Amino acid sequence: MKILITGASGFIGTYIVKELLDHGYELYSLTRKKEYTIPGTKTFTGDITNFPSLQPAIENVDAVIHNAAYANDWGKRRTFYDINVTGTRNVAEACEENNINRLLYTSTAGIYGFPNNLDPIKESDGPTPKPLNDYGDTKILSENVLKEYSTLKTTIIRPPMVFGAGGKPTRILVSKVENGKAGYIGKGEKYISVVHPADVAQLFRLALDKEKEGAYNVVSFTCSIREMFEAISERLNIDPPEKCFPFFVAYLMGYLSELVARNEPSLTRFRVIKLGTSRIIDGTKAKKELGFIPNYDLDKTVEDMVSWYVNEDK
Repeated sequence: MKILITGASGFIGTYIVKELLDHGYELYSLTRKKEYTIPGTKTFTGDITNFPSLQPAIENVDAVIHNAAYANDWGKRRTFYDINVTGTRNVAEACEENNINRLLYTSTAGIYGFPNNLDPIKESDGPTPKPLNDYGDTKILSENVLKEYSTLKTTIIRPPMVFGAGGKPTRILVSKVENGKAGYIGKGEKYISVVHPADVAQLFRLALDKEKEGAYNVVSFTCSIREMFEAISERLNIDPPEKCFPFFVAYLMGYLSELVARNEPSLTRFRVIKLGTSRIIDGTKAKKELGFIPNYDLDKTVEDMVSWYVNEDK
């Protein structure tokens, strides 16, 4: 089977490429840089925001994994919209024009918001009416775009926080713990659901193999913020963070940082909410319908994160 992957060079994308290559898929990839190639794939130059540029990459494939996105909690609304919404529409339109009826899409658990309770969130709970940032909002809009294409058999994967070897989130988190800049909002007792990118990739493969449609949460494990920070500290062989900040103080600091920052600040209101509220994602549906079994727990994920950070990300 021939699969086109957008965003194949990104954090999650590299894991999807490896997973599918390991299972015998023939892969095509899309990159905006002419000189860039993605090993193991037939690489095409194109941009999801430029509809005509998609045609050469998409015309001979059997299915598309649309993983390219602008994923951040800081940036211009127009950038989020152009890449996440218009880009998704272009990919869906190109699939329809080329009679490709299978599309898998990387969304986010961010569409659920952060309810700050311990009730596991199911796919059927649907998106929050008040997204906290432009990333979550445009991901909701992009999911709605896909509903307009009735000829497409669409699978939507919704990862929560993604941590593992590689990637900006891993680098930032481990660096802050290592350099004594990490602290708890409240007492660090809030719970978060986490997924390793290899587990995300596994779920994409299972969805391809079983040809299942619909939305699926993907979760490796759930832990408290304190458990995560302490596990990272133990791997680094340092004392864990001790600083604690009341939520309202941290939120105010994030607000002031945003006011004065010309570039992306190290602390934003959204990051305070992410680390200062509980959000538990229910991954039962993927296990029951697709046979998903996560390969990563807290210890294995942190081992992978810290090993990469210490040995390669320097």
